Amino acid sequence: MYKIIPNSQIGAAALVAAMLVSAGLLSIVLSTTIIALNNKNSLEAFTQTINNFYSAEIGMQESLLQIKRDPNNLIFNDLTLGQANVSSEFVESENGACNPPLECQFVPNAGWWGEYFNWSVDHPDMQVDPYPGPTPTPMQHDWFDDIYKTHEQIDENLIFHLTQWFPYDGTEWEDREGFNHDYFFGQHWRAQVTAPTDGNYAFSLASDDDSWVLVDGMVVVNNSGTHASFTYSGNIYLSAGINVVDLYFAERHTVDSGFRFSFSDPNLIITPFPEACTQDLECNSNIETSASSTKSSRKIRYTCNNNLSNCSWTELIP
Repeated sequence: MYKIIPNSQIGAAALVAAMLVSAGLLSIVLSTTIIALNNKNSLEAFTQTINNFYSAEIGMQESLLQIKRDPNNLIFNDLTLGQANVSSEFVESENGACNPPLECQFVPNAGWWGEYFNWSVDHPDMQVDPYPGPTPTPMQHDWFDDIYKTHEQIDENLIFHLTQWFPYDGTEWEDREGFNHDYFFGQHWRAQVTAPTDGNYAFSLASDDDSWVLVDGMVVVNNSGTHASFTYSGNIYLSAGINVVDLYFAERHTVDSGFRFSFSDPNLIITPFPEACTQDLECNSNIETSASSTKSSRKIRYTCNNNLSNCSWTELIP
């Protein structure tokens, strides 16, 4: 037996069903929109995270280059790279500031650290006739061994007399051995030469007798051999930042004695650098760089020695 449902109830039921369907469709549309928005935000955040990583790396490299060019400037400019704001700061080591020992701290442009050596006429390389020719390096001889060293001193410059330079005359180490002057002596000078940019820097060298110029341990000028004084001019390539420059000189004959060396560029900073000192100090310096945008931020740290080598990379929590 069939039950008759009034038309009004059928209409109400249809209306409710339609409302439920519409609500379901609206819910699906809203959910899809929210998911799309979330996916878009996630994609933007991911993209910014990647971009911020590279922006932080660029900011770090700019900071390292600045310190390499000017070791005393530890204040870094903020950068804007795309959507990222990049900032860097120098952070002292947890064990305190990274400073060299006192015996290695000198005022920039204070000159050259020098070792002075005095030999006897009895040394087999002294007063040799005929005059001996050049040799590749000063290390080929024993002239600069400690057994011959009398003292160390700082020389403000290396401009000495070209024919009558006898630094041992009138000193406590003087031994003329029957000659008019204390001949048979040598020097080793060493300094950190800070250059503003990579490039060739003009120099002038004159010596009677042997002399050599080394940059970072490599002989770049060879003016060795027993000979009269003459001027050797040219260019020496220096990298931007610190270069370790060594000069060696030897007077080996009883005629004249002279030495003179200088760079032409007044922008070069010459700082005494004793042989016992090293650029690779035990303490470390840290540079931290952060890159931030609207949806992401990254922060990294470079821990390096004072020569900005042997750096280790660490990512930090922003």
